[in-house]
Amino acid sequence: MSHVFFFFAVSFAVVVLFGSGSLMADPSDWAEGTQEHNDGANREHYNQAASLRWAHFMGDWCDARGTEQGKTAYAIAEVSDTDTLTPVRWDVTTLANEWGQGTHPNQGMFLRVVKGSGRIAFASRESTDETLRPKLELSGKNGTAILDAVADTFLTKWTYRSQGQANELRVSAEAENLLVRFDLEQATDIGTITRATLVLQSPQQFGSASIGVFRCNQGEPNAPTSPALGIAAKYENDRGIANDPVVIFATGFEQADWKSEWTQAGPDGKVDTVNPESRSEGFLPLQGKALRSRIDEGEFTALNTLYKFNERIGSEPEEIYFRYHLRLADDWNQTVQGGKLPGISGTYGRAGWGGRKSNGTDGWSARGLFQKTIPAGNPLAGRTPIGFYCYHADMKGSYGSHWVWSQGYRGYLATNRWYTIEQHCRLNTPGEKDGILRGWVDGQLAFEKTDVRFRMTDELKIEQIWMNLYHGGKTASPHDQHIFVDNLVIAKKYIGPMVTSP
Repeated sequence: MSHVFFFFAVSFAVVVLFGSGSLMADPSDWAEGTQEHNDGANREHYNQAASLRWAHFMGDWCDARGTEQGKTAYAIAEVSDTDTLTPVRWDVTTLANEWGQGTHPNQGMFLRVVKGSGRIAFASRESTDETLRPKLELSGKNGTAILDAVADTFLTKWTYRSQGQANELRVSAEAENLLVRFDLEQATDIGTITRATLVLQSPQQFGSASIGVFRCNQGEPNAPTSPALGIAAKYENDRGIANDPVVIFATGFEQADWKSEWTQAGPDGKVDTVNPESRSEGFLPLQGKALRSRIDEGEFTALNTLYKFNERIGSEPEEIYFRYHLRLADDWNQTVQGGKLPGISGTYGRAGWGGRKSNGTDGWSARGLFQKTIPAGNPLAGRTPIGFYCYHADMKGSYGSHWVWSQGYRGYLATNRWYTIEQHCRLNTPGEKDGILRGWVDGQLAFEKTDVRFRMTDELKIEQIWMNLYHGGKTASPHDQHIFVDNLVIAKKYIGPMVTSP
């Protein structure tokens, strides 16, 4: 295991612990999707598996003038209804050079009808006839190259399903848009690009149309930033943090009777502590012992441990910060359904969990959630999305809202690595939409929502920290899988990442 240290001041460093997993592809890339799952780009998402949404229905683009959703294409080709196989060419030299010079990231080409009402079909990279697949013909100072597409798909407003594995691509006025991406790194040896031509083969035309090329413009910048430091910065390795005046509770699960620190702990047989010397399930210690929880094959509940504020401190807060360290074991792989992670709640045994819809007077909850592990072929492959699973007064159905921590692509966790997870909950003024939920990963903001209406009455407060690990939904775990938890703190102010000597 390697260590990455972010230094501050002179004597301490924030520790972010990485496993040996491979680096992500660019997380802002749209996903083509796989045959087995509806997990690629569609009319609402540029990455369905990661719950990453377009800013605009049917996709985001920039035009040649740099205008978002603009009308000035980089290139236009006219396609006539000839009912014959037709090669269609666009001069995309300007766009290719913008990518090559680093003016814009290469997020792919976005093709849309700019004039006409026809629907044009093109062969995709999945076509059984290799000669019909999309090509990018490049000329440079040192030679030429012909590139195959590394991904392609089309968006249709008629369905939410992704089309990345279809053997054709379609584009039509206001109903279908076409996406294609090439890897220019495959042609660096040709030198500066002097000409770039996109070539698509059209076996079918249903009417005529002018089709423009724009550049894809989805996602958000993912530049690394320094972690935001909190009260943990004063306590090397969290030693003594439990004595800070704003800390309510802190534990590293070092005690043999660690369960006595909690109002309720368990269930037996599925929760224990693991020693630093253990290497089971890919465990490497954060600091000393850690809590281990197992979801058994064919079962649901793995961790159901509570810290009830009234019983422990004699009152219930309306604002709280909750930080813990989380490591997904090497057997962690969610293939059929997501589930619940530790979080914050005020259910009072009445409502706000398990399909018991909240009406704002009977209960609420904001547990963590995990979604299905993102499959191979996706820019975020192998990562598990996390977020909030929230029962609140404005929920639509009987089950909670899913809010993935997608800001900066930080809420996508790999196995065999420790993460610092922190949640902030401030209850709303009764009846008002001013409640707050925030989430940080490794001290970097990953989620913020400031208009949550948890309650309609001040009788509801923050009842408990709910250390929960649950598979589902209603689908049991298909195999045994584990998580590890360590160095947990509950406080009245932002806690931040643990620090250690560099």
